[in-house]
Parts: sequence; C-alpha cells; structure tokens
Amino acid sequence: MNCSLWKRFYAGVLASVVILSLGSIAAAQSGTQVFESRELEGTWTVQVQLVDCTSGTAIGNPFSSLLTFARGGTQTETTANPMFFPAERGPGHGVWRKVGKRNYSATSMAFITLNGVLVKNQKIIQAIQVADGGDSFTSAASVEFSDPAGKLLATGCATAVGQYLK
Repeated sequence: MNCSLWKRFYAGVLASVVILSLGSIAAAQSGTQVFESRELEGTWTVQVQLVDCTSGTAIGNPFSSLLTFARGGTQTETTANPMFFPAERGPGHGVWRKVGKRNYSATSMAFITLNGVLVKNQKIIQAIQVADGGDSFTSAASVEFSDPAGKLLATGCATAVGQYLK
C-alpha cells in the first residue's frame, strides 16, 4: 500500500509538471502572437528631425519624443523639443488608425501657452511605417501651428525614427 501511494504521488507530480509545461508553452506562444499583433500599440522612443518641407534638408538637431499608441486608436505624446521652454508646450493627444500593411496615420494636438495663456495649437499629422519585426518605425509628418481660434499661423515638416520601448 505504501508503494502504491508513492506511485500515485509521483504520477500526480509528473502530470502537474506536464500540465504546467504545456501552459508555459501556450503562454509563450500567446505572448509571441500578442507581440506580432501589437504592431503600433505601445510606447515608442522617437528621434525627431525637423526638415525643410520642399527639399527634405534637416533643420537643426534632432530631439527626443515619447509616443504611446493605445488599443482602440488613441495616442499620447510628449516631447523634448528645445524649441519650447519647459511648461510652455503641453502633451499631445490624438488618434491613430491602420491604413495598410504596417502603415498607419496619426494626428495629435498640443497646446502651447505663454505665461499660462493659450497662444497656439500644434497639430502633427504623421504617416508611419512599422518595420518588419515590429521593433522600429519611420515616419514623415506635417506640422501646423494655429491660433486658439483655428487660424493657420505656420507649417513645418519632420521625419522620425521610433524604437519600441521594452
């Protein structure tokens, strides 16, 4: 009887190990599928380069931004653009959508204040292409500055390279 009890105990332990192993394999495969289907969703560290809209020539030095693309199509963004003093430009909020295989469009808006008063809106419209593997993207953007009433004041262009934040 004692030997029979040990056999059942070992059989139970072996069955548990097999079940846990199968569960781990399924979770790992599921994680891979989540990564592959994630595409643009998540947070990206981005190097932005302002460029001349006509020639594509770089203007100034690149700067860093963080972009977060949430499931459902919303976006948030912060930037370290030296063109803006601290507390002058708020975070950007926007929307994004898939427009083709690994291709997306995103539009965001940020407020620019001076002494606590809203003086401009900044709208960024991006065309984003995620690279094979999903860990990086490139984008081209148009930038519009308007007054609080919506009158267009200035435009610009930028390119960017993003790396998925791990």
